[in-house]
Formats: sequence, C-alpha cells, structure tokens
Amino acid sequence: MTTGSLAEEDRVPAAPEQPREPSARPRSWRGRAHAWPWLVGGTLVDLACITVFWLVFIWDVLVKRTHLIPYDLIDQHYMFQDFVQRALHTGASPLWTPNILSGYPIGADPLTQLFYPPNLLMHVLVRGTFLPYIAVEWLAGLHFLWAAVGTYFLARALTGSRPGAVLAALTYAFGSFFAWHIPHLSPITTLSWLPWILLAYERALRRRSPLWTALGAAAFGCMALAGHALSMLYVAYLVAALTLVVVLVSVRQDRRVALTAALVGGGILTLGVGLAAIQLLPSWHLSNLTDRAGLDYQAATGSSFLPSWLITVAIPNFFSHYGTAKFWASGDIAETNAYFGLLPLFLGALAVSRGRPEDRRVTALILGGALVALLAALGSQTWFYRVIYELVPGFSHVRRPGDAIAFVQFGMGLLGAYGVKVLVGAEGSGEVGQTLLRWLRWALAADLALLSGSAIALATTVGAPTQPVLSTITDGVVIAGVVLLAAYVAVRAGVDRHISMRVAAVLLVAIAAVDLGSATADKVTGAFKMAPDAYIGPTWSGNPGDPIVPMLLASQQQALPARYRMVPLNAGSIWENGPLVWTLDSTWGYSVLWPSYYQQLADAATANPSSPLFDLLNARYLMLPDTLQKLYPGISTAKFRLVRGAPPVVYEDTTPGPRTWVAGQAVRQSASGVVSYLQAHPSTLWSTVVLSEAPPPGSTVGTGSTGTTTITAYRNTRVDIRASLSAPGFVVLADTWYPGWSASIDGHPAHVYQADGAFRAVWVPSGQHQIVYRFTMPGLAHGRDLTILAAALTALLVLAGVGWAVFGISAVRRRRAGPAARRVAGRQGDAGEASGILRR
Repeated sequence: MTTGSLAEEDRVPAAPEQPREPSARPRSWRGRAHAWPWLVGGTLVDLACITVFWLVFIWDVLVKRTHLIPYDLIDQHYMFQDFVQRALHTGASPLWTPNILSGYPIGADPLTQLFYPPNLLMHVLVRGTFLPYIAVEWLAGLHFLWAAVGTYFLARALTGSRPGAVLAALTYAFGSFFAWHIPHLSPITTLSWLPWILLAYERALRRRSPLWTALGAAAFGCMALAGHALSMLYVAYLVAALTLVVVLVSVRQDRRVALTAALVGGGILTLGVGLAAIQLLPSWHLSNLTDRAGLDYQAATGSSFLPSWLITVAIPNFFSHYGTAKFWASGDIAETNAYFGLLPLFLGALAVSRGRPEDRRVTALILGGALVALLAALGSQTWFYRVIYELVPGFSHVRRPGDAIAFVQFGMGLLGAYGVKVLVGAEGSGEVGQTLLRWLRWALAADLALLSGSAIALATTVGAPTQPVLSTITDGVVIAGVVLLAAYVAVRAGVDRHISMRVAAVLLVAIAAVDLGSATADKVTGAFKMAPDAYIGPTWSGNPGDPIVPMLLASQQQALPARYRMVPLNAGSIWENGPLVWTLDSTWGYSVLWPSYYQQLADAATANPSSPLFDLLNARYLMLPDTLQKLYPGISTAKFRLVRGAPPVVYEDTTPGPRTWVAGQAVRQSASGVVSYLQAHPSTLWSTVVLSEAPPPGSTVGTGSTGTTTITAYRNTRVDIRASLSAPGFVVLADTWYPGWSASIDGHPAHVYQADGAFRAVWVPSGQHQIVYRFTMPGLAHGRDLTILAAALTALLVLAGVGWAVFGISAVRRRRAGPAARRVAGRQGDAGEASGILRR
C-alpha cells in the first residue's frame, strides 16, 4: 500500500477497508496502540519457545552439569578468564602475565576479551579469585540465546512473520556452526552480535534514527571486543557492502535515503571501531610481531571448506564421529559441517522463486550474500578467496575462511523466514503449497533411493571397518526422510484446508526445531560426560588428588627469590595454559599470537633438551608424554632427574639457567641469525649477550664484568632487580622482550635491549644498582582515548535520538487535533517500511 493510496482512502471515507493479509505486520508498532498487547503477547510467546529450545539444547551442560564443554573453552578461554579474574580481584595488572611464554602481553591478545562487557560483568558478579568453570560455560551458552533473540527480532522486522522469525532464530543460533563451535568462545560471542547490528542498521535506516545508529555502533563495538578477528572483518565488510547497495539503489530515486544509508553505515562502522579501539590497537601491535603480520596465501586459506563437505547440508552426520567410527573427513569436525536444517532449504527456495514482488530485492540480496559467503568459505578451492586475499585489507592477517559458513546459515535462516511469509500469505490459493509439496515429494524420492543404496552397502560390509561409518550415514538418511515426511504431512494438511496455513507453518517450525535438536544438540559435549570440577582446580589437573601442581608450587616457593620455569612439551593441552590458573611460570602456552622472535628461540631450545640452549629458558621442570629416551633417542640425560614416571612424565633439570645474570660482552647479529649464533657458541651463552641492534660503546670488548643479581620484587608489569657488578656489563632478564617494557637504573631511564633474540637486557655501570622494569601496553593509551571519544559521540547520538523521538511524539500529538492527522500518520507509516527502501 502506498502513501498515495492512503491519501485517496482519506478522500473517499465510504470505501470499505481492505482486509490485511495474514502475514502483514502493522506499519508501525508504536502507531498501532490497539495492537500493542497482541504484539507484545505474541513476541513473549515466541521468545519463550526459543528459550525453552535453548534450555533443552544446553540442559546437560548448564543445568544437569553432567557434561562438559571441552577443547578450547577449557584450554584457552577459561584459563585466560581465570587469570583476568585473579588479576582484577587481587589488584594485579591483567595486561601482562609471567605465567606463559616466558612472559606474554595477554591483555593484547583479543581472545582474552579483556574489555568485552559481558566478560567484565561476569568478573564482577563472580566473587573469589578462582573462577568456576561453569561461569565460562554460562557465558558461552547465553550467547547462543543472544544470537537467537537478535535473529528473531531482525527476521520479524523484515518479514513480519512470527513463525518465520522463530525459524530464522533457530536456524542461525542452533545450526551446526554455533553448535559445533561451542568450545570456541570468541567466534560464538562475536557472531552473536551480527543480527543485532543488522537490526539496528535496519531500524536506523527506516526511521532515520540517531538512536538506532548509536545502538548499532554499540553492538558493533561489542562484536569487535569479542575478539574473533576474521568474523569482525566479515561483519564490517558486510555492513559496508549493504550500505553501498542501498546507496546505489536509492541515489537516483531519493537522495535523502542514500545520504541516510551512508550516514548510518558510516556511523556504525566508525563509532563501532572507535568503541573497540582500546582492544584493537594493542592487538594490532601484537599481531604485527607474530606470523599473523603477513600470512602467505597457503596459511591464510588453512581450514578452507571443501566442496565435498556440502553434503552435510542434507546429512549432518555424513562424516561420523560417534562410537567406533572414526572421523574420516580431513580437518576439524567443527569446521566441516554446514547443517542448518532441511526445511530452511525448501522455504528459502520458496522465498526466492515465489516471493512477493516487493520482497524480491531483499531476498535476492540475502541470497547473493549467502552465495558470496559460501564462495569465501571455500577458500583455496576457488579463485574468489584469492581475490579477497590480494585486494581486501585485513585478510592477510587471518585464516580459517571456512568460518564464513556461519554467514551462509544466517542468510538461509532469513530466507526461510521469507519462505514462511510466502507460504502463509498464499493461504487462499494453495498454489504455493502445491509447489512446496512437489519439492518435498522429489526430496522424499531421492531420500528413499539413497536409503536403499546405503542399506545395501551396509548389508555387504557387516563386520568390516567401514560398517560403523555406513551405519551412521544410514541413520542420517533415515532421519532426513522422517523430517521430510513430517513436513509433507503438515503442508498437505494446510493445502487441503484441514488446518490453516498459519498452523501448518507453526508445525513446520516445530519440525525444524526437532530436526536441529537431533542433529546438533550434545554433539560436542556428549563425548565429555564429566563434571568440570573433576577436571581442573586451583592446585590440580585431571583429578583433585593429582600431586604434580602442589609439588611444582612448593618447589617454586622454596626457590624464592630465584625463579624457575616449567616446560610442558605435548604433555596434554591443559598444561599449556594451566600455569595461568596455578600461578606457575612456563616457557610454553596455547595462543595463536606467539611473538615470532620468542617462538624461534623456544623451538630451537626444546628441540634438544640436553643442549645448553635449553638451559637459557630458565627451565627447571620438563613435562613429557613419555620418557626422554623414547622421545629423544641418543641424547644425554645426565642433567635430568626423573620426578614422575607416569604420564605426564616429569623431569627436573639439575642445571637450569638463572632468570637473571650478568654478561660482560655483546655481539651484534641480524634478527634472523641470533638463534644460529647461540647454537654455534654454547660456551658463551652466559658471558656474551647477542643483540640485533647497535650495542653501547665499549660493550663489544670483553670487560670481564662479573656480578650478582637478585630479583627483589616480581609482579605482572613490574620487575625489581638488585645488581652488583665488578665492571660495566649487561644485566639480562630471561623474560620475553616486548615493546612497552621500559627500564630505569637507580631512577634514571635506561634503554631496554632485545637480548638473545627474545629476552631483555640493560647496560649497567659497575657498582651496586637498582634496576626496575615497568610495562605499558603499546597502543593502549591511544586506544583508550579513541574509545572515550567514540563513547562520547555515541552518547550524543543517543541523546539526539531520544530528543528526536520525544519531539516527534509531541508533534504527532499536536497534529492529531487537525483534520489531516490521519493522512500524516499514514505517510509516516509508509515512510517507515525498511524493506521499502530497497524496493525503491
């Protein structure tokens, strides 16, 4: 209905009111006061249904506590959050940790999510220095619900269809990407904000609202702070592309709309990035010191989605991971599944082929976006990602293009919502229902043929190694047939008028929910039926009676003021970041952002634990999956004492290098030649420091300097050393060098050298001196200032939006006294159609 038709309706009061189609939504929820109770009541029912599904989905983990979310959620995300929890509750700095990687700028690692508001809220609400693991599981689980609710409101705003919106919510938030990435906190939290950003964009564009622009910027900022760089890039370019499309479509017909789109899109992106700058700038500094500074094409396209994996769109368990059947697709199971339910496929096709003319531009845009996301997910399998890698900024710093499958599922969920709208809107004709029935019949015939073939193959492989695989595939084909048959019955009942098509649509959503639940719920956590409290604690790993951590803690305490580290090599993933929980010092760690210079030294040192280079790491305890003799045949084990013979096997190095020492001489080598020089000169490791920059005058000639050093205070971002030197020399600290560490000698600034490729050193005069290292996170100050500025601008937009809304309501109330009130209200309602912008 157009503005003109509304005006004409005003001129002919006697004209009968045209009945509203069942799927059409009110022009303006605010303008339909009499519809408000029904709308709110219906929305609450829908959200209650989504919440019930979510509870069933996550019940065993969050409520029954019989299952555990495994993998990265334990080994990385939980341990990072426990470190932050302890730091915040004890007054320590969360920016730097001495516990992993011989010192690591953990606050700059985006996966720490240091400034992410939900994480900060968790740390405020959860008391105590030890973070219960269930808190992080709740954090992950609630983001599923957040993604579902956001998708519901977006699909409802676009289509006006309640069952369609519920279908879209379930498809996106509980499809295979979210379900099988549940151990990966950062992509789940990041992508949960996608529908909210697009919802704010739609509302801001439709209402020309500064308030919704501000809310979109806040959602974008939260998304960026959630820490998954690849998803952040995808969302940013999605918003930019959507803005460009709207501008190009509207610029000739209505320049005001084009300008509004540019301002809304630009505002969301600019302010959103600014709000997250406090994290983005430090993370950018860190990434430029790692292999992410410029990945080659092969590394950037790691974990590309293979075309053969698309069969999981129809059969989610085609690649088995149950029971005795081994997973026989290459790659991570979380990366190789694209299942989002069978029914959204058919309903999405219905939306594209039989959609209303006024919706076709929107559905074409969604379909195009889904296809682009699929091409991106295929990565190295097509030329498309090569173009992205070469031409689009940022993609040489990220990998795993297969994660773009999430956007495919998101697009298909929205198309499914439009398909429900088409189906319900065709209540009177039944023609659309007949089309859907025909497609379902074809699918059932194909499923039956596939079932016959898999059954024959299964019968001929009884007792063979392939039997479990074929059994799982057959089960998947049977489930698909049941889903298709149930959908066929529901649609047939609607077409034959036994039930209304709206009821049939509700039944289809219920069938889709059962389909998704059986395909994705409990697929990752089902293999980990253990309580997390029996897995990790503040002084134990594996079980509460494990004595290793208490032994290491006691040894560390007895050694003070000297400090030593442990080296866990393939001893189990929990030991890599476990030191963050137990406040132990380690040379290792599980992070994707190792500084390259430290990784080179650590890899060379651990290649042969009997070498002097290994002692340079200040390692006292070595943890291995087996004995040294089996893992390193032929090496000398004279300096190692066996502490524990069962896995993890623990050795004590009886000649560990110190944490800090005096070196009387310096030599200069290129950054790439430092490790080679150290390996070639093992006898000078403690007397000569290797620098990759110009050493101070006189330091290249041996001074014969000797002395003693003692660490008098050791905190996260400050180290105090008392040194006594017989002659000028270097005081070396075997902690990781990183920009932002400054030093002072007796209160006077001193230059911090990058020593032996990875450590820190200062040139100290003879005599007794107090050396103090302090850490300031690079990029944090500028990022903080940009975040404050962006927050102030966002707040101004909020105030402007609220004032605009209040003024608009007052103006409408004044106009209601005039004879043209109905005409004005009609025009306002018509101008508010979001999808109408794209239609024009």
